[in-house]
Amino acid sequence: MSVVKTIAGWVLPLVILGVGIAVFLGLGKQPPPARKEMPALAALAVRTVVAEPVTGGLTINADGAVVPLREVTLAAEVAGRVRRKAADCNEGHFVKAGSLLLEIDPRDYELDVERLERELAQAALAIEELDEELVQNATSTDLARRQVELARREASRLENLKAGKIVTESDHDRAVRDELTATTALTGLEGQKRVLTKRRNRLLEAKSLAATMLEKARLDLERTKITAPVDGVVVEDKVEQGSFVAKGAAIVTIEDTSAAEVRTSLEMDDVARIWGSKADPAAGTGRESFDTPATVVFRIGDAAFEWDGVLSRQEGRGLDEKTRTLPCRVLVREPGRVRALDRYGAAMPQPPPGAPRSLLRGMFVQVHVHVDAREPLVSIPEEAQRPSGDIWVMREGRLEVLRPRAVQAAGGRLIFDAATSGLLPGDRVVVSQIATPRPGMALVEAGQPALLPAARVEPETEEDAT
Repeated sequence: MSVVKTIAGWVLPLVILGVGIAVFLGLGKQPPPARKEMPALAALAVRTVVAEPVTGGLTINADGAVVPLREVTLAAEVAGRVRRKAADCNEGHFVKAGSLLLEIDPRDYELDVERLERELAQAALAIEELDEELVQNATSTDLARRQVELARREASRLENLKAGKIVTESDHDRAVRDELTATTALTGLEGQKRVLTKRRNRLLEAKSLAATMLEKARLDLERTKITAPVDGVVVEDKVEQGSFVAKGAAIVTIEDTSAAEVRTSLEMDDVARIWGSKADPAAGTGRESFDTPATVVFRIGDAAFEWDGVLSRQEGRGLDEKTRTLPCRVLVREPGRVRALDRYGAAMPQPPPGAPRSLLRGMFVQVHVHVDAREPLVSIPEEAQRPSGDIWVMREGRLEVLRPRAVQAAGGRLIFDAATSGLLPGDRVVVSQIATPRPGMALVEAGQPALLPAARVEPETEEDAT
């Protein structure tokens, strides 16, 4: 029985397996199920905007503060008591160039001028007297020269007569003595002429010195009246009428209002763009040049007030260590020429009553620097850029994903360099949301048919797909 059970345990499974195989083979092969054609995959409808070319260059925006073009501190150039102080020589008053501010008591300086004028006149009279002496010396010298000539001839004649024993030796000696006396007199007159000439030169130098001192005294007399060197506002006055001021003491400080400057700071990207707009390929890099037009804007409520300016120069020697920006100055040549704009940016025919008449020191303003772009630029709305920085572009019905670096963001738009960003004028930029964006996915403009022209066959079941 145990042998039968063992045989049955081995044979029975094999029999069952064989029966199963026979049944499967007996059923035969089934034909595959019929396939059906699926409609073309629908393209995703999206809203797009056109990438627009930028014309007229870029506008670089920055903040700034109005500072005076210069401050002039006037000091007393002569000492004395303040005899008069003008009413405009007080803090906050406007003064015109050349207007009198202070007058120092001039009496001491008037006396110095009068004394030196008399010294100069005395020096002129002394020179005239010496000229008369020189004329007299010249006459005496001429007479002495003639006397010497006569004495010399007389001595020569007597010498010849002495040889013939016609005259005595004493007569000849007397003639020689007369010749020596006449020569001595001539020599004395010639020496006197040299002395007189040197004395005249000394008197001329004394006269020149007196003239110089007189000019200095007159200059000191003029300096007793202190006038405004420029048109401006008095920001500090330090003396009052009746006060004594020493030479060199500061008296008044005037802020020049003929022009104004705005202190601002620019990012190095913006500075490089300005340098690039001024660069001349034939002349070098041009990186030392600014001279770029700018607009200064000051806002009061809904109104804006504009001034024309020029980005003229950089301030200091380099970048600010804290902000890593370049300090610059914007020059406003006509701070009193202001344009008023309403809340919509339209020019007002007449400034409102509360409008500033000029740029004032300390105003916090906006600076718009206008730069010519040498490379083509394109702009898109800010909402077209995704939080990740991607920009979706629809080209030939397919999605392309770009990640360019914006040149500038201003006025709700992003500006890109067309040469490096991959964005071109006329590109269709997707502004609607896409759940799972994939490069190359089919897109269609919203409002157009969403079917692709091509069709493809889809399997009906998963087994068919396998």
